[in-house]
Amino acid sequence: MAESLVELKTKCALAHRILTMTGSMGDITGHVMVRIPGTNEFLYRCRNDRDDVSPAYCTPRSMHRMALNTGDPLDPLADGYRVSGERFIGLTVMNVRPEVNCVIHAHPPAQVLCSITGVELQSIVGSQNWAGSFLTRPGIGVYPRSLTIVNHVLGQAMLRVMGNKDVVLLYGHGNVVAGRSVEDATVKAVRVENLARLCWQLAVQQRSNKPLWEIPWEDWDDMTSGAGIREALEAQGASEVTLGETGNWDYYVQMLQDGAEIPEECSPNGFRQY
Repeated sequence: MAESLVELKTKCALAHRILTMTGSMGDITGHVMVRIPGTNEFLYRCRNDRDDVSPAYCTPRSMHRMALNTGDPLDPLADGYRVSGERFIGLTVMNVRPEVNCVIHAHPPAQVLCSITGVELQSIVGSQNWAGSFLTRPGIGVYPRSLTIVNHVLGQAMLRVMGNKDVVLLYGHGNVVAGRSVEDATVKAVRVENLARLCWQLAVQQRSNKPLWEIPWEDWDDMTSGAGIREALEAQGASEVTLGETGNWDYYVQMLQDGAEIPEECSPNGFRQY
């Protein structure tokens, strides 16, 4: 059954909070943009100075409808909500790539550091974060400008670097992550930032911007529990391969739900008492 608009707004609000909780978005900035099925519209996070000063506080009320072709707001911007220019990132990608239904723009610190210093995101880990590594196999480009992408011209320039891949870095700025659903894009964004932290730490340790090794192809089938992964990646890109996003999404939602509570059987420092 198709999601209602309220359900889609709720899911977008949860995605903002998950990304902030995991350090994959930013402190007060970032956007989850999602296509509204069956329309030429998408949802975009608007901010005000009372209820939504950070993606960590995003609510369904923050999500407003935008025209997919122009980026014009379609909902009244009441209660002090205002729309920012970065909606052109989402509409540019979704207009050109019909398989993409969700676009995330964030400012995760490890990816910002890597973009500035030239540390390449590479598939340096296996089962620890195989899906993050998998997303880097086609290579991740870096859009060379640090400015805010606020119009069609800048959006198209960014997309020329991104191409049909699901991740692109913005130099000294952040990233753009594309997915087939809110869950898909959110989990990809978390996984890529987790991998970027390791790539950055390894580069610092080596005093080099090139990790020493990548996961060999012969290990991929075992890690992904099936054959044909390499062929799918080479032929169509990582976006065509399911990365098990649903279970991970549920896990992150549960973390949000329980995050403010300390179970009675645990001490204040988080260790279980026996």
